[in-house]
Amino acid sequence: MFPMTKIFTSYTNTVRRMLKGYNTDLYNIFCDQNIEETWVNHDNWNGGIDFYNIVIRVPVDFFETLRKRNAVEETEKVLKEYYDDAMRGEGESIQISNVILKPTAEDISTFGDNLDDSMWKHGQFRLFISHLSSNKQSASYLKSCLSNYGIDCFVAHEDITPSKEWEIEIEKALFTMDALCAILTRDFINSEWCDQEVGIALGQKKLVISVNKGAVPYGFIGKYQALKSASTANGMALEIWKTISTNDRTKAVYWKKLVSLVLDASDSSEAMQFIEILKKCENVDKYFIEYLHENIGSNKVLNSQDVIESVNLVFQKYGLMPIVLSSHLTIQNNEDELPF
Repeated sequence: MFPMTKIFTSYTNTVRRMLKGYNTDLYNIFCDQNIEETWVNHDNWNGGIDFYNIVIRVPVDFFETLRKRNAVEETEKVLKEYYDDAMRGEGESIQISNVILKPTAEDISTFGDNLDDSMWKHGQFRLFISHLSSNKQSASYLKSCLSNYGIDCFVAHEDITPSKEWEIEIEKALFTMDALCAILTRDFINSEWCDQEVGIALGQKKLVISVNKGAVPYGFIGKYQALKSASTANGMALEIWKTISTNDRTKAVYWKKLVSLVLDASDSSEAMQFIEILKKCENVDKYFIEYLHENIGSNKVLNSQDVIESVNLVFQKYGLMPIVLSSHLTIQNNEDELPF
């Protein structure tokens, strides 16, 4: 079976915004934590197309309300149309077969009005750093070093009672992050704000990366081994990157964003930076490499000798044909293997 991935998360915000004027209740619960992606089948036509179902968990009461109005199928159809609109111009290598509403009696996450993600750098992996004021400088240095990996960090508030405005900004960051990093010092457990930040991350089933800087993980994060504090911010950033790029909860999101950073690079040096990081990633789902291969010619910045030579090493690693640099980028064919 095709491996489970999270390849449609980049469309969540777009579809949610479309839902705002259609169904407020669905709008409030339409977040990644409630959305599952299920591979259906593969079609070899036109270079290969993979089909998925999008399954959205909704409260039983909400589902029953729709059913009484005979609106379940209609709502699923509208959601499918919204996804199709959000994916316009993306090519045909991945397609959504159906959107399915799945009733559940379990507690589910709600997004509310936390749509503002302007605090994050566009297209980068989002890491919330929870820390005490005594570690403010360490958090700042870590943020700087992680940016080299295409990871943007929100450095949480200092260990003081924040103003209402600051509290709102923290809440927005917490509900739009991809993962959380907690710098654990001896007094971390005594901070009600840091403790709640970790709790919100766990409640969303987001990855929590603990860094042991004088204290071991406790409570619900106690079952996960903490990273040892490194002597330098660069060393710590490397360990956090390894965790993000290999953990089942974050690796697919990170790979997708990293590939997009290559394709959207503003200059060749930026492209080279993220290609070098991609080379270091282990066992990337081949789908993401194929997507890069198919779209490498979409950005003229990538049409340079250094970039093509570097990215061809990635393609070679995953068994894809190299790209030839010319007036336009093309896939190099082996003439001995051409059909007659």
